[in-house]
Amino acid sequence: MLQSIDRAMRVLDLLKDHHFGLGVTELSYRLGVAKSTVHRIVSSLEAHGYVKQEPGNGNYRLGLKFLEMQQYVLKQMEITSIARPFLDELSREANEIVHLVEQQDYEVVYLDKVEQHSNTIRIYSRVGRRAPMHCTGVGKYCYHTLARQSSNIFSKYPIDQKYTDYTVTTEKEIKHAITRIKGAGYSIDNEEHERGIRCVAAPVYNHVGEVNYGVSVTGPLDRMDDNKVKHVVELLTNSCHQISKELGHH
Repeated sequence: MLQSIDRAMRVLDLLKDHHFGLGVTELSYRLGVAKSTVHRIVSSLEAHGYVKQEPGNGNYRLGLKFLEMQQYVLKQMEITSIARPFLDELSREANEIVHLVEQQDYEVVYLDKVEQHSNTIRIYSRVGRRAPMHCTGVGKYCYHTLARQSSNIFSKYPIDQKYTDYTVTTEKEIKHAITRIKGAGYSIDNEEHERGIRCVAAPVYNHVGEVNYGVSVTGPLDRMDDNKVKHVVELLTNSCHQISKELGHH
């Protein structure tokens, strides 16, 4: 029974990384199990709505059940319901995309996203997506927080992957960013994760003063000039302060 559950979870993990789905043969190869076993697993998952078979090529992909489950999970997460009014207001005032982000291991995860449809730009972000810490606004602030707890963070949290020409990938660069963050109280991603995109981020504190969440304001470089960043920082830090208060931080 446990082995079947484990295999089903592995199937779902594989499918989430392949937008066009995978067939039984490919799943069998990747899992190292017989095709008949894979067929039983995907048939059961399909019966419950967790996967769907494409009529054209026969590949399986994640089903709409996950979209339904996502909505329930988000509703149950206190942080999203508390933060949403402040995110809405921040997005309106800044007229840019706003994200609520959580640190998980050596990555950050987007918990919520608010954007103004009158001023939309194409940014590769969505609720549930994971992003690296070393080159994102909230992620770099998390590095700053972790550095205060341990001097050995670079062996635990990878920084070597480069996403643009501006991605910082050395300890020296990260330490310089941490020093700047310490003095400023916020962090900036200057085209480090996506070309042409600038992001300003600030921390959200829980009731015991821990930083597990952050909020970012993201926009195109030509709109997010230094004057606008200065204005956004004021709006952003105020919003994060209000969310932190709602979480019991004083």
